[in-house]
Amino acid sequence: MALPRARRRTLLSLLHATAEELRTQTGSRTGVERADVFRAVLRPPGRDRPPAQRTTGPVRNAAGGDVLDTVLLVQTRDPAVAAAQLRSSRISALQTRLEGTGASTLVFAGTNVRRIGDVGHDRQGIFLFNYFSAEDTEENLHAWQYTAGWFQQQTGLDNSTVLHPMEPAGGYSLINHCRWDHLRDVLPALILRPSFRRFVLRTFTEHRTAAHPVLYRLDG
Repeated sequence: MALPRARRRTLLSLLHATAEELRTQTGSRTGVERADVFRAVLRPPGRDRPPAQRTTGPVRNAAGGDVLDTVLLVQTRDPAVAAAQLRSSRISALQTRLEGTGASTLVFAGTNVRRIGDVGHDRQGIFLFNYFSAEDTEENLHAWQYTAGWFQQQTGLDNSTVLHPMEPAGGYSLINHCRWDHLRDVLPALILRPSFRRFVLRTFTEHRTAAHPVLYRLDG
């Protein structure tokens, strides 16, 4: 699922350069709290896009897969700051440089609409970005809330934030972000426990919601 190594190194280098610029300006003046870069390591089981949503399709990477291979996550004080950063020349220049390498991009500002707990980025781990697509965002939220307990019970999850794009974002309705210490904390439950498909994926289907999960590590 990963991009060719040389291209991925180029993309990561561009993301790190922008993240470093943002970090030097964190604080009350800018409203930027932190910036972190992630690289994909694995796409775990999920659920394909509901039929009514398949015409738009998820964002595709340069290798042609339905995967967001690298991520720059910028956390801000409030939604207004996030929207301003999205419109900034810094982010516009980054997007132009990324697309100049042949990569597809998805850039959006989002608000945190649900949470289990803050996601820690101060140490390495396995980080999930689950890109949901749904016909109705409220249905999507209900499915997330209904299945969150399964992840808490079966994987020991104690953190999660759900982002709602403030404007259309590649057909995605919500993005769930969370962290585990190790891959073994989450992957066996997704592969070996029948209740994952019988309960979690079935719940998504019943709520007309598709999940496109990707597991990442912090890069650098």
